Amino acid sequence: MNKNPFISRLLSVPLLLMFGSGVSHAMPGMHDSGGGAATERPRVSKSIGGKINTSGAEMEITYSADGKTAIFVSTREGSVRSPGVDYSFDIWMSQQVNGEWQEPIHLGAGIDPKVGPNINTSAWELEPSFSDDGNVIYFTRYVPGNLLSGDLYVVQKVDGVWQSAKNWNDVPELPSLNTSTGEEHCPIIASDSLIYFSYHQPGVTQDSDIWKVEKKDGVWQKPVSLGSKINSAQRDHMHWTGLSKDGKSLIITSMRTDLGSRGGHDEWISQQNADGEWQEPVNLGDAINTGGEDMCWTFTPDGKKFTGSWGPHGTFDMDIRWVDKSDVPLLKNFEPIGPPPNLLSTSTKKTVIDQAAKQ
Repeated sequence: MNKNPFISRLLSVPLLLMFGSGVSHAMPGMHDSGGGAATERPRVSKSIGGKINTSGAEMEITYSADGKTAIFVSTREGSVRSPGVDYSFDIWMSQQVNGEWQEPIHLGAGIDPKVGPNINTSAWELEPSFSDDGNVIYFTRYVPGNLLSGDLYVVQKVDGVWQSAKNWNDVPELPSLNTSTGEEHCPIIASDSLIYFSYHQPGVTQDSDIWKVEKKDGVWQKPVSLGSKINSAQRDHMHWTGLSKDGKSLIITSMRTDLGSRGGHDEWISQQNADGEWQEPVNLGDAINTGGEDMCWTFTPDGKKFTGSWGPHGTFDMDIRWVDKSDVPLLKNFEPIGPPPNLLSTSTKKTVIDQAAKQ
């Protein structure tokens, strides 16, 4: 597949972008390379191969509960061009047939709403995740080039037809987390009453910090930070099923130069102590991490494989890779949660009831 010329320009420049007041930003989870790109390749992980990886960027993959459908972010040809920047991030979907991933489908204009949702726009659509029943996709939308514009969105399939995407603040079943001045992204929906998410608000957080919000007595409470040990002055975030079933271990992506990052972003694991306080993360080691960018790793629905993206330090030239969980020493006993629940299922029930009442 031929790549767009703007992708070629993207992969030849550092990831640092500026949007005023001395605040640096880049693609969620990325950072300034500060020099030449480190090209150390992964030692253990393998390319997902097939038709998913291209010469563009592929990242942030998640799966349906049966593992046969994947949705991920790509800059491949066919993505909607974003104005004012040289690259675009859209969400794509691929089906697995006889163990092989098929040619991905663009979730944009022209798609059959019975096949997938029309969610891609000239904005950046990132960080997609299927609900456990396959009827909801949670994702994040950004104004191109501005991380502080990141808001959480959701799209729902009703009676077999995908509907229009909605801002979380417009959905009664979801907590109103989005702000006009900050970035909300990378949710891990642990249950119908507990959501972890990454939050960046100037004057409140250090950068992108990890927070949580809980529902008590049917009401979503005020979000709170997970604390200063797990969060750092650099971008800290999570992805999809990176929480253990007992809720006491969390996989995060961070640079953490203070704790010995291998180079760019690495994958880390943080544990709760006996008092429920999150501790400083521990590097997952050389089975995953390199001198390049190791980002947004998570687990397949069966919990047997660890999957995410790798690319040279300071570039978007990323491919999706995987490794057996047993090959990562610190993950051998990690039992991840499955795909997130469909928190909009009550909306579907209400729609059915309303339609019945009108008949």
